[in-house]
Formats: sequence, C-alpha cells, structure tokens
Amino acid sequence: MWIVYKQVGVFTHYLNATGQFQPGIERANKFISKEIAETMAKVHGGTVREV
Repeated sequence: MWIVYKQVGVFTHYLNATGQFQPGIERANKFISKEIAETMAKVHGGTVREV
C-alpha cells in the first residue's frame, strides 16, 4: 500500500479520500499501485511513501 503525504512545518499531513491533506494517518487514502499514488502526489503536490 502507498500513501501520499506532505510535510507542513513539523507536522505530517496525509491525503485523504476527499483530496485534502489532514493530520492523522488513519484517515489517509491508501493506494494499491505506486503509479497511482505518484500521479495523485503530482496533482496534489505531495510525496509518496510505502506503508
């Protein structure tokens, strides 16, 4: 599984299902494919990480 995240100051925010970055990894949208996660990261300006 892959997630998209963004570092905001000292906090890490994760891309959720509504396309917003919010704190809390439990709400993070998890992607099966790395390619899909990379596409979402480009669209929303985040970084991809494997979970």
